[in-house]
Amino acid sequence: MTVLMIRHGESRANAGSRTTGSATNPLTPLGERQAAHVAQILDHTPDLVVHSPYLRARRTAEPTIARFPTAEVAEWRIEEFTYLGRFHGTPTTAAQRSETVDDYWETADPDYRDDPASESFVDVHARARRFLTDLVESDRRHVVAFTHGMFMRVVVWAIMTGDAVPDSENMRWFYRFRLPSTVPNCSILPLTYSEKTGFRFLSATTAHLPARLRSGGY
Repeated sequence: MTVLMIRHGESRANAGSRTTGSATNPLTPLGERQAAHVAQILDHTPDLVVHSPYLRARRTAEPTIARFPTAEVAEWRIEEFTYLGRFHGTPTTAAQRSETVDDYWETADPDYRDDPASESFVDVHARARRFLTDLVESDRRHVVAFTHGMFMRVVVWAIMTGDAVPDSENMRWFYRFRLPSTVPNCSILPLTYSEKTGFRFLSATTAHLPARLRSGGY
């Protein structure tokens, strides 16, 4: 099995604009062009296209779905890790949220939920493990998954660390791993799976994007 995990195109939040929540954060015009380009560089019809329920991931998937109308399409729970629900409904920028984000990761409580609309690090790790299980159970040879940067890192972390429930130390190690692990907009992170080796991964890359379409180098 080969899986191409693709981060969504540039969103309004990525471009520094105010947004009111992760689920409704739309693509910018550049993000739309990135999505169109990704659809054109895929060289054969996927057996399955899955996407996050969040707007920016759905919109990024649409050109690929349109190009390969015979591919099976499904919405999976591969949305972004939403751990600070207190900001939902209030227009804020990433810069305005940064101090609270830093506090969250410094505290490193893997069971903490900010509010009923948030999930804990334990929750998102379980979703990542579920994603890997769902891929194996789908029994498809070629899957394209439109998702989000932090979730892609959690999936890689789950492959590296196994299915043990994360504790504070594991969460801190993830944060150290996350910082240098760049996943730009519309980058592709390939996974492979076999019964003998399990899941393996390569680094996320934007080699398929011309320089004019690259953004979000984080």
